[in-house]
Amino acid sequence: MTESGTKGRVLVLGRADVVMQTVLDELKAAHVDAEGTTSPEAAPDNYDARDFDFIALGRGLLGQAGEALKARFRERHPAVQFVDTYAPFAAHQIIEVMNTRPGPVVDLDAYSRRIGYSGPLHPDLDTLRHLHERHPDAIPFEAIDVLLDRGISIQPDAVDNKLIHAGRGGYCFEHNNLFKRVLETVGFHVEGLSARVRWNAAPGMLPTPHTHMALRVFVDHEPWLVDVGFGGNVLTAPLRMDTTEPQPTQHETFRLVPFGPGLLLQVWMDDQWRPVYELSGEPRVHSDYEMANWYTSTHPGSHFRKNLMVARTTPEARYTLLNGRFSAHLANGDSRRETLDARGIETTLRETFRLPVSPDWHAVIERAAALTEDAR
Repeated sequence: MTESGTKGRVLVLGRADVVMQTVLDELKAAHVDAEGTTSPEAAPDNYDARDFDFIALGRGLLGQAGEALKARFRERHPAVQFVDTYAPFAAHQIIEVMNTRPGPVVDLDAYSRRIGYSGPLHPDLDTLRHLHERHPDAIPFEAIDVLLDRGISIQPDAVDNKLIHAGRGGYCFEHNNLFKRVLETVGFHVEGLSARVRWNAAPGMLPTPHTHMALRVFVDHEPWLVDVGFGGNVLTAPLRMDTTEPQPTQHETFRLVPFGPGLLLQVWMDDQWRPVYELSGEPRVHSDYEMANWYTSTHPGSHFRKNLMVARTTPEARYTLLNGRFSAHLANGDSRRETLDARGIETTLRETFRLPVSPDWHAVIERAAALTEDAR
């Protein structure tokens, strides 16, 4: 056991000398027993895998090259553990993996029951598509705790208790936090991303901060955009990130196009491509989401502080509630809209969105009805 609490010896594989030295210096400053090489292809011949408990691979080795290296190391040491890293926080990733106790990071059985899924759980495209379709149907989008001034915790235990066990919904930082851990437990390689929302933004307005969380999931070394937390226009299927071609889903057709250093997600609507959000190119860590979540849930300018917003997307329809304005957009193109009073809002929360309405929500519901009446 080292002074930092980490246990084990790590071999770091990368391609850039300066980056490698920086990562090794940080690890050694944290009292981690580490070696490294920027000749990764020769590493299985030059290093005995049995001498290491962990082998860390830099982002430049993500994909087939990295999988081939892992297979060669496993020939000598089947139990060796691997961690895929990203240079700006590689040392943290390595230390976190070394300190993590064995076991799942989420209860897959409980999650599967929550979304009504009984199929296989394998790190393949079929599983990803099935989970992505079921999640926005079973777990609604809502931020009622923000309106109740309770704050939003995105710690795993809090998210799981709320979204899985309490029958509640959440917003992007909760939904995609949970979905990321579900996919990682299944065996997918997942990276968190952030996005700048452009949906319904006025043309030419000052860009908003990165206050949305999305995921990049690798399946057979191909990157897919995964997002189960974007409210009324949430994706219902993963999207390929390495093509600009339009990609139909059950409800709308989307596409991803290069946009500055990242990608712009667009949706085909009203006979035009409309912007949804700008995706960051680099992975994000939990602290990035902690800051964005704090801003989104507490800043006076946040629309979550002003309005009751709830959404649920099923294979048949998108259901949305904005204060007292309820909409149902059917997959066949039909739509219906209603204006609800307080009693109608409560009934819709219970029956359409399947939320466990409690007495302390009544003030929020009354306010939402009043805002809708004032806007008429």
